[in-house]
Amino acid sequence: MAAILDLALPFFGLVALGVAAARIWAVGDKGLEWLNIFLIWFALPALIFLVVAAAPFEKLIDWPYVAATTSATVTAFLAVFVISWRLLGFAFKVAVLQGTAGSYGNVGYMGLPLAVAFFGPEAAVPAALVFCFDCTVQFTLTAFLATLGHERNEEAHWGEIALKILKQVFGHPFIVATILGGIASAFGFKAPGALGTILTMLMNSAGPVALFALGVTVGARQFGGIGREMPLVAGMKTLVQPALAFIALSLFVPDIDPLWRDVALMMAALPTASNAFILASQYKAYIEGSSTAVLITTIISAITIPLLIYIIQHG
Repeated sequence: MAAILDLALPFFGLVALGVAAARIWAVGDKGLEWLNIFLIWFALPALIFLVVAAAPFEKLIDWPYVAATTSATVTAFLAVFVISWRLLGFAFKVAVLQGTAGSYGNVGYMGLPLAVAFFGPEAAVPAALVFCFDCTVQFTLTAFLATLGHERNEEAHWGEIALKILKQVFGHPFIVATILGGIASAFGFKAPGALGTILTMLMNSAGPVALFALGVTVGARQFGGIGREMPLVAGMKTLVQPALAFIALSLFVPDIDPLWRDVALMMAALPTASNAFILASQYKAYIEGSSTAVLITTIISAITIPLLIYIIQHG
């Protein structure tokens, strides 16, 4: 257990440093915006591209694995949404965004760097697959249902909504990097000379910068108090969703590679992504709650993820 803590806590330590920096230096959102630009458009896409490009092409088309991991995410989303809407009595659109907060893990900023750190470079391939399909599902479900719940939105023309969703999904640099990496893998392309060196430097910077930026994001958020839905949202994201992923993998991929299984379980246990807060802001509902979900689930995951890795390591 001490070895797992020695491995995991430095990464959460970088998150803690980001939180402390946000509290000490009131730089404002502009500083964080530059970090986000560096990560989203350069560092993490370089990591995804290089690892996917280096993987055997046949490993990049694993539909049973994708079906298992995505179904766990969708199940978690729908469970929180339906319980919040029907049993807890929240408005339809608010329940949708609670479903997003209870199922949308930090698979980009946190998941990709942690997967590589815990399981080695080869773990980036299954992690990238989880990222791409989870993000696609979340963008689509949230946009469709939140717009459906906004009954008086005169600007909600379905053709425009569909086009916007497609642009959000397939224009995302992580997904573009995965597609380009898949093409490079198919043709055996290797980034030459200086280009390869630049991509490698960007890849090596992705993990530390992503975790520090996550800490800044959490530290800059306002704590809006714990609502009655929060045990459901936080419990689903950090505890139930990994169990759902384990069940789905057992059903869909009984002979799964242990590495891919372990990556999927770790990705399912990640805390709520800051994108849940961004989506809540975009649809003007559950803004404080999603911010609180990011903070609380990140704190919980500092305990649950090392425990999960310990359990994985010991069978």
